Amino acid sequence: MATTIRDYPKLAADICDAVGKDNIISAAHCATRLRLVLKETPSAEVTQRISEMPAVIKVMESGGQYQVVIGTHAKDVYEALAQLLDLDENAADAPQTKQGIGSRIIATMSAVFAPFVYILAAAGLVQGALIIITHFAPAFAETGTYSVLSFISWTPFTFLPVMIAVTASKHFKCNTFIAMWCCLALVNSDWGAIAARIASGETVKFLAFPMSQTTYTSTVLPPLFLVLVLSYLERWLNKHLPDIIKALAVPFICTVIMVPLTILVIGPVSDMLATGIANAYNFLVNTVPALAAILVGGIWQVFVIFGVHWGVTPMCLANFANYGCDSFQAFQTCAVIAQAAACFGVFLKTRKADIKNVSLSAGLTGIFGITEPAIYGVTLRLKKPFVCGCVGGAIGALIISFFNTKYYVYAGLPGLLTTVNAMSDANPSSFTGMMIGVLATIIVTIILVQIVGCDEKEPKNN
Repeated sequence: MATTIRDYPKLAADICDAVGKDNIISAAHCATRLRLVLKETPSAEVTQRISEMPAVIKVMESGGQYQVVIGTHAKDVYEALAQLLDLDENAADAPQTKQGIGSRIIATMSAVFAPFVYILAAAGLVQGALIIITHFAPAFAETGTYSVLSFISWTPFTFLPVMIAVTASKHFKCNTFIAMWCCLALVNSDWGAIAARIASGETVKFLAFPMSQTTYTSTVLPPLFLVLVLSYLERWLNKHLPDIIKALAVPFICTVIMVPLTILVIGPVSDMLATGIANAYNFLVNTVPALAAILVGGIWQVFVIFGVHWGVTPMCLANFANYGCDSFQAFQTCAVIAQAAACFGVFLKTRKADIKNVSLSAGLTGIFGITEPAIYGVTLRLKKPFVCGCVGGAIGALIISFFNTKYYVYAGLPGLLTTVNAMSDANPSSFTGMMIGVLATIIVTIILVQIVGCDEKEPKNN
C-alpha cells in the first residue's frame, strides 16, 4: 500500500534515477499522476521498483505515457522533478516517440487541461454556492455582492482560451506570449461586437473573405488548434528569418496570420467538430437516455484507469457553451461517488487495520472528485469492490436519467460537492433526481460490497 510522504524532491529524484534522466523526453502532471514521455520503456523490474516507492499508488503505461499515480501530491512531485530537469530543452532536442493518433490526442488533452482543472473546479464551486443562496434567497441576485461573485466565477470560463494558450504553448513548444496574444484577440469584446453584427445578417469581410459569427469565449478546440498551427508557423519563421529581425517579426507575422486564419477557418471548423461530438452524445441521451446513463455511470472509471478521461472535456464544455447544461457530468458524478462509496463499504467490511485506514482516506478523497487513490489503492486492488462501484454508478445514473437531471454549471472535478450544479429553477426535478440517484449509488454500492465481500489476500502490488 502507498504511504504519504513530505519529501517530494527525494521521490522525484528516485523516479528520475530509476527511469534514467537522459531517457525523459517530457513530463507533465494531472490531478493525481506524474506523466512522463520516455525514449525507451523501463524494464518490468524498474517499474516494480518505482511502484514500491513511498506514496506511489500505481505505475502504468497509457496514451503513450509512462504514468506514475501518486495521488493529490502529484503536482508537488512534478515541481520537484522540474527542478532536476530542463524539460523544455529535453523535449525540443530529444527524438520523439512514435504514438498513435489516439494516444497523442489523449496526451494533449491531459497536458492542456490538467494544470488548470482545479481553477475550473473552484469557479464551479462559487457558482454552485450562488445557486444555493439564490434558491433560498432570490433577492440576493439583485445585490452587488452577487454581481461581483458571479463575474468572478465566470471569468475562468470566459477567458478559457487564454488559459489553453498558456498550457498548449508549453505542450506544442511555442512562444507562450504570442499564443496568449492570439487567444486574447479571440475573446476581445470588439470581436464579439463584430460577430453580433454578422449574426444579425451583415456581411463583414477580412480582405475578400467573409467571416463567420463564431465567438470564442469558453471554447476549447479553436484555441487548441490555433496554438498547434502556431507552433509550426513559429518554428518555420525562426528557421528562415534573419536573426536581426526575429524578435519583432515573429510575433508580428504569427499574430496577423493566426488570428484571421482562426476566425476564417480554424475556429468555425474546430467549433463544428466539438459541437458535432457533443450532438452525437446528446442524440444518444435524447434517444435512449437510460443506455447513455448506464454506459457513463457504469464504465466511466474504466477510462480513468487508463488515464484517457480528459478526452471528454471539449464535449462537455461545448454542451455548456451551446445549451447551458450537460447530462454527461451528472452521470459521471454517480460513477465517481460510487468508487468513494465502495471504499466506505470496504472500510465497513474489512477487519484489517491497514486496509481500513487506506479505504477511509481514499473514500474521503473520492468525495472531492479524485478517484485514483480509491481505484488503485482500494477498489481495483481488491477487484470486487471496483465492480460493485461500477454497478452502483450505473444504477444511480440510470435513476437520474428518469428525472432529466443535468448539470447547469461546469464541474472541473465532479463529485459529491458538485451535486448542487444540478439545481435549476427551470428544471426542478433535476436536483431531486440527482439526490435520489446519488443516495441510491451510495446505498447500492455499500450493500453490494457487504454481500460480495473483498479479497483481502490481494498482492502487494499489481
